[in-house]
Amino acid sequence: MSMKLVFFILMLTVVLLEAKLNFWGDLVFSRKAIFNYLFSKDYGVVRVRKSGEVKTAVNNVTTLDFIGLVEKNGYSAEEHYVITEDGYILVLHRILGNPVFKGQGSRKVVFLQHGILCTSDCWVLIGADKDLAFLLADKEYDVWLGNFRGNAYCRSHIKLSPQNKEFWQFSYHEIGTRDLPSMIDYVLSYTKQNTMHYIGHSMGTTVLFTLLSMRPEYNAKIKLGICLAPVAIWKEISSFLEYIRNKMPKILEFLESHEIYEIASLSSTSIRIGRTLCTDKAITQAVCIAIMFLTSGSDTAQLNTTKLPEILSYYPAGVSVQTIHHFYQNINTKKFQAYDNGYFGNYKKYGQMTPIMYDLKKITAPLALYYSVNDLLAPKSNVLEIYKQLPNVILLEENPYKLFTHLDFLWAIDGKTLLYDRLIKLLQGFDDQERIIDDEFIYF
Repeated sequence: MSMKLVFFILMLTVVLLEAKLNFWGDLVFSRKAIFNYLFSKDYGVVRVRKSGEVKTAVNNVTTLDFIGLVEKNGYSAEEHYVITEDGYILVLHRILGNPVFKGQGSRKVVFLQHGILCTSDCWVLIGADKDLAFLLADKEYDVWLGNFRGNAYCRSHIKLSPQNKEFWQFSYHEIGTRDLPSMIDYVLSYTKQNTMHYIGHSMGTTVLFTLLSMRPEYNAKIKLGICLAPVAIWKEISSFLEYIRNKMPKILEFLESHEIYEIASLSSTSIRIGRTLCTDKAITQAVCIAIMFLTSGSDTAQLNTTKLPEILSYYPAGVSVQTIHHFYQNINTKKFQAYDNGYFGNYKKYGQMTPIMYDLKKITAPLALYYSVNDLLAPKSNVLEIYKQLPNVILLEENPYKLFTHLDFLWAIDGKTLLYDRLIKLLQGFDDQERIIDDEFIYF
């Protein structure tokens, strides 16, 4: 690991030295520049609706918003707002129709929930006939996409500012028990339906497990839950995550001492770096790819390198330090449990001295688990351990393409044939079966 780390640092140094950006000064390797990249408090990004308005200038970085991304591909979209019980203002997105089907008739709801460091944008970055969200819309599903508190879309609160420490005092526990039920209830109420299909990726599955185990009444609202690269139990971790785990106490101490409560936020700095260093013409593109593969797994054949600058204009999109700390606690204990606030903090929050355990056996909603053997964040052994504890798994599928990675679930060049076609067929089969049962009930 030590030699690999040295090599990684050397490569990263090359990347930084290649950056011809104002904040870099005279191309000198700068700790301050790295600090600003990872922990930027200067968001400095303007979202626009038209492709012609996208710019990358020193003091003017713009990106398409979700509706702009969708309309660019010939689809239409809406933006909705939800306020959680603790005051966070969440943004929901909806794809209304495709270029052929524009109808507003009764359609079955599919709710897509992104994972860590993402936003709803992550589902629509590759394009029509490629992204799962568009493929679902093509099949005339009513596609809704959620966003978590603290990401690039959800940095608002009725009282708190993201500049305040209090704003960031949450982990995936609050996202699962407050954000997710608020969004689900809003969508079902707005569409006048009783149930929905749910598709989550990575932490999007973690929060579903959290919700359904903590508030079992929500099991009845999930018609079918599809879990892509599910994350809950950490039986094993990659060598890179093991290295980070060993350094985490010092990392957390550093972040606390510098009053840093969010990391990897989407900023003008991060976007400029992605658009400058990660293009096909940049000699440093290989380093950008290596950094992405370091945590998710390596699959050069399925990464569209031409799309990389656009992907990095939306990802990473921020996460609270407490969320990272929560995962770190779970990795250490090898338990799927709530955030440990210490004895007194736990008693105040949970009514007991120890963190609440998330009991997967309470999850009765039908679930389908999709995983891959080359996924470094959701390895096979972890997924199988989750599977053992869930009582109603209707499908457990290992991707037949052995190099499929954690990020391939979102951005693989051949994602449609490698995964999405089968996933949609499962949804349709589930709906057809339900329709037959309904017809038989009416007949008799």
